[in-house]
Order: sequence, then structure tokens, then C-alpha cells
Amino acid sequence: MRVLSSAVMGAAFLLLAACGTAVTPGGSGPAQTSSATAPPPSATPPATGPVTGVGMVIDAAGSPELCLGPVMESFPPQCDGVPLGGWDWTSAGIQEEAPAGTSGPTRWGTYAVTGTFDGSTMTVSSSVPLALYDPVAPPTPEPVTPPQLTVEEWAGVEAGVRRLPGLLTSMREGDVGPVLADVVHDDGTLQRWADSAFGPGAVRVTSMLS
Repeated sequence: MRVLSSAVMGAAFLLLAACGTAVTPGGSGPAQTSSATAPPPSATPPATGPVTGVGMVIDAAGSPELCLGPVMESFPPQCDGVPLGGWDWTSAGIQEEAPAGTSGPTRWGTYAVTGTFDGSTMTVSSSVPLALYDPVAPPTPEPVTPPQLTVEEWAGVEAGVRRLPGLLTSMREGDVGPVLADVVHDDGTLQRWADSAFGPGAVRVTSMLS
């Protein structure tokens, strides 16, 4: 009888282990960073209307890009940016230029660029040199208190955020959340995924095309 009890207890332990430790988002238990968590969207969401992005436009060999994230401090500068369709340097205004080899010169300048975005390429409708740009202050979102997570759980959140499509930068200030994630574009899809996966307030997604 004692042997039978031990076998039953062992089976029960294995069953509990197989169930994992995922909890309802926003709860006090571990964040949903296991395989039970739905994966993030596989592509950057397109924009349904005109959007504006602010950054450096770099054109090397006739391939202009809008840099929404970090720019390498080289000469000429370099970045991994959003391809621009319909960009016209003759009407762009202030710009700099560096001679290059057989591929031609590299041009760059900082602008506020407006246009449509299909999820990969921005088609330009207008641009303003950044020195002349007067943006309208966006509404301040209502702050959401981050969930109470352990150090290991916050590490899981940061690892999950690095899977977001179009991620430019991510960071967490000190030991008080949330994880701040800058992405190329979000129509709300990426924020909803983060809220579902890690709990409301754990991640704050900022769309650089808005």
C-alpha cells in the first residue's frame, strides 16, 4: 500500500510540473513568458492613414531611408532605417553631402516626414526640415501601474519585448517598470499583445510613426 501511495504522489507531481506556472496577465504570479504565451505579431502593422516620423534621412546610392532609431556616428552617418518612396532632395531643403565612390554621394538631413506606411516602406507626401518643424504635443496617456513581478519575471518580459517586429530600442529604468519599447509603427496591435502576454503596465510601446 505504501508503494502505491508513492507512485500516485509521483504521478501527481509530474502532472503539476507539466501544467507550468503561467498565470492570468496582471496577476501576482509569474509573467506569461512560457510557451503558453501567444507569440507576438510576425510583422510591423501598416498604418491606415497618414503618419509622421521625425529623424535623419540618409540616402546612400539612391536608396533614401528614414532613421527612427540609433544613427552611427560615422562620416557619412549610417543607420538601418525605413525605406522612403517618393523622396525628393530638390524640395527637401537643408541637407549635407559626402562624396562616395562609384555609387555616388551620400546625402543626409533631419526632417519630419509625412506619408503612408504599408508595414515596410513609407511613401512620402511631404517633409519639413526639423529646424522648421512645430509639432503638436500628443496627448499624455494615463499611466498604468506595472504588475508586481520578480527579477526573473522582468527578465522574461524584456526578452519577450525583443521579439516585437520593428523594435528600435527597449529599456527599463532601474528596478521600477515598465519596459519602454520604441517600435517603427504600432496601431495598437503590439501594445495589446504585450498587455495580454505580461499584464497591463508591464510594457509601454511607443510608435515612432504616428
